[in-house]
Amino acid sequence: MSSAELAVTSNVSTAGFLWLANQTRDPNKAMARWEAGRTTAVPVGTALVVVRVLDDRLGRTAFQALREQMPDLLGPVIANRSIEAVEFLSTARPPVWMGSATVLLDGSRISNRDVQCPPPDRLASGRRWLNPPRAVPGADLVLTNPLHLVRALGFARDRLIQAGHRFTT
Repeated sequence: MSSAELAVTSNVSTAGFLWLANQTRDPNKAMARWEAGRTTAVPVGTALVVVRVLDDRLGRTAFQALREQMPDLLGPVIANRSIEAVEFLSTARPPVWMGSATVLLDGSRISNRDVQCPPPDRLASGRRWLNPPRAVPGADLVLTNPLHLVRALGFARDRLIQAGHRFTT
């Protein structure tokens, strides 16, 4: 399946996936892996960072708040079922620490040098897009602003505490 066919069959932005693929060492291999229904490792630290929210309810509540309040500014978000986490692709390191339920993947350690991105509209290796990548033609990928994410996580934490949720991480 070609990149053009990928856009037609998946209802997501091919430009977003092309931008992600271009961050890898071999963009053609990255696209081929997605077309085959497999995840692709996208390096973090230079063009993007990932904020991994280890409490699934917290991550999904923050995601919902961002989607309702500023859908045009919400970047790609991955549901990572294998560890019950939500991963936000962001522009930069958040300026404030967001609490013990988050981990920053910024390329600074061997264990966090890339993020496994699933193919469009499919579950692969326990991962699925909650909000798929999209890019404005001729521009970069839309990534979540870290300040907006910090605010959404604070809002989500307060909402869940009021509802009696106990954080384990």
